[in-house]
Amino acid sequence: MSYFTEGEKRWIKRHTEKTLEKLYGKTKGTNMKPTKKKAAKIIDNPIIPKLLKLKYRINDTAKSEGGWSNDMSDDKRYVQSLINDIRKHRFNTLAPEDGHCCNGLWRKYDIRTTS
Repeated sequence: MSYFTEGEKRWIKRHTEKTLEKLYGKTKGTNMKPTKKKAAKIIDNPIIPKLLKLKYRINDTAKSEGGWSNDMSDDKRYVQSLINDIRKHRFNTLAPEDGHCCNGLWRKYDIRTTS
């Protein structure tokens, strides 16, 4: 037993199709948002490039001196651990003691004094 007449069924079907057409276009799925073509932009942390430069400077010093000393490998390991912590915990600033230590490393591995 049907509660709707044939005319009412046609009217419901036609208006349902019109509503869907407005929402989705002529066929379902044609007006979907496009997939992302670029990777999501990660907000750059200004500390990481500076620490990477320090790490590369320690590498360059080791190459120019012909090998790694224990101090150089410890210094590089310390800088790398700072970089990993900043990336992992998304810190925006260094602790004061880390900043003083890094400033000392910059002076220690300054190109003008080592070359």
